[in-house]
Order: sequence, then structure tokens, then C-alpha cells
Amino acid sequence: MRAATTAARLPLDCKPHGLRKALGRLLADAGATAHEITAALSHLTLTELERYTREADRHRGGRRANLF
Repeated sequence: MRAATTAARLPLDCKPHGLRKALGRLLADAGATAHEITAALSHLTLTELERYTREADRHRGGRRANLF
């Protein structure tokens, strides 16, 4: 893990769970469907995934509100 973290120029205190969560947020922010994110993160249920999509929906809603 340390070699991969160093090669990616990430902070050495990065944890696999944090990287996985970051991927989930990035996919949700990019508009990926719940099923696409579930497949990418290997989640077995949509329960955990709802956290990412809920945060992304809130973020997108805030951006839309700023347009008015």
C-alpha cells in the first residue's frame, strides 16, 4: 500500500477506506448511477451507497441554487 500511495503522490496517511470513499464521491458527483457505483466499489447492497449519492445530490442542489 505504501508503494502505491507514494507512486500516486498521495499523503502517506491515506487509508484504503478513505480512497474507496473518495472514489464513491467522485463517481456520484460525476453523475454515475447507484448501480454503477455499487459495482465499482463492490458493495453488496445499496444501503452504504446511499451515503455517497445523498452527499452528491446535496452538492449538486447547492450548485443549482447558486445559479438563481
